[in-house]
Amino acid sequence: MNTKPYCSVSSLVFLLVAVGHAVRAFRGLPLMIGGWSAPVALSWLAAAVAGLLAFWGSRLAMRA
Repeated sequence: MNTKPYCSVSSLVFLLVAVGHAVRAFRGLPLMIGGWSAPVALSWLAAAVAGLLAFWGSRLAMRA
């Protein structure tokens, strides 16, 4: 079973999510979730976690 395509695609998706959260946090754009205003720090945290998952996926794709 070849896991390289799965790891490549998932790392790309996580990279896009990380960039989206970083842009939101950098620009200070508001985010409302069901009437709750999400703090910018939450987007920084999400960007870091998604970035780490993207990095991890790309490393796994290189090994496969």
